[in-house]
Amino acid sequence: MKRLAMYIGVMLIGASIALSGCGAEKAAAPKAPLVKSMVIGETESGVKNTFSGTVHGFFESPLAFQVGGRIMQRYVTSGERVSAGQALFKVDSKDAEEQAAAARSQLNAAEASYRLAQSTLARYEKLHSVSAISDLAIDQTRNQAELAAAQLESAQAALSRAENNLGFTVLSADRDGIVGATLYEVGQVVAAGTPVVSIIDDSQLDVYISLTEKQYREYSVGMPCTVTFWALPNVSAEGRVREVAAAPNAQTGTYDAKVTLVDPPENIAVGMTAEVKFGDREDGKGIMIPLSAMATQDQKPSVWVIRDNKVTLTPVKVGRYGEDTVEIIEGLAKGDRIVMAGVSKLAEGEEVRV
Repeated sequence: MKRLAMYIGVMLIGASIALSGCGAEKAAAPKAPLVKSMVIGETESGVKNTFSGTVHGFFESPLAFQVGGRIMQRYVTSGERVSAGQALFKVDSKDAEEQAAAARSQLNAAEASYRLAQSTLARYEKLHSVSAISDLAIDQTRNQAELAAAQLESAQAALSRAENNLGFTVLSADRDGIVGATLYEVGQVVAAGTPVVSIIDDSQLDVYISLTEKQYREYSVGMPCTVTFWALPNVSAEGRVREVAAAPNAQTGTYDAKVTLVDPPENIAVGMTAEVKFGDREDGKGIMIPLSAMATQDQKPSVWVIRDNKVTLTPVKVGRYGEDTVEIIEGLAKGDRIVMAGVSKLAEGEEVRV
């Protein structure tokens, strides 16, 4: 009986050792690498390429009086077309007129003094030539003539300033265009340098749009686009990015961009609501993925796609680049699972865990 018990114990110990060995072999088997992945879906739709904006003139200049005063006349209304030099507003000119009149009187007196000094000098020059007067007398006469000439020049400058100030009481258009916002009315007092009205140069039209921080690097000067108009559903125009602000707008936090209309139709007006669309594809056709997911094959952009737990390097066509993302136009489809990081450590056909 004791022999049987001993035999059974030896058998159990042997079985235990065998089972332990099998477990060690399983533990030693290499595991497929664990990768960070993502599935292409609705949330990875492409870069927004349609923006709402407003039509503006190529240049909008706020105009201000160079002298202050009470507004006495308003010659134009908002939306009216004007020519360069056309009068827009007028402030009280009574003081300026009086100053100009006084300056003319001073100029008349200076001219009379100058003529008298020149006549006296001519007569004294003749007398001095025959030694009828002393050198001191001719020198004094010449000095008086020079003083009269200087006073005449000063009076002329004073009149010019007075006439300029009188002219400054009328605010005129600095260019051809359309009257924009009018900020003051007749009877109000305006200070020098305060904008009163704006003139819109509509010889060229722009559409103003706003870009977020992520969109800022995706759009650049010269990019083409198509512009449509809410009020004119059957009208479209070619556009091109003319300017992208280097810093965000302090009020909105977005980057202002200007899109110039190329040969716009005549019925496009300043203030219209417009839609600017970049590219020739519809929204959602592009797919945004992290830059860390990009690999290369034969120096061409590629992405590791996971199928049946194995990776395949798939060529792709790249669109716009974001700060940390890239748009894939071709090569990926909704439902594809791709590797997001560690792409340089993978090999074609390698088995992975997700």
